[in-house]
Amino acid sequence: MTWKPIYDSEQLSLIVDDVKQVAMLEVNSGGYVPHYITFHWNEQELAEIIQALQNAHQELKDNHA
Repeated sequence: MTWKPIYDSEQLSLIVDDVKQVAMLEVNSGGYVPHYITFHWNEQELAEIIQALQNAHQELKDNHA
């Protein structure tokens, strides 16, 4: 198997390509004619993105309190 779906919603799809060893996040704009952008991250880049998302999550929690 090359692609393994991890997460899928109306406008986001996260897939792991186990042959290329990358995670791919596809984002679409929605609407009648959606526009797509795909991010390809290796393991190190993915770890950095995860850390950045966790930091953003914490900021939102801190500002909400």
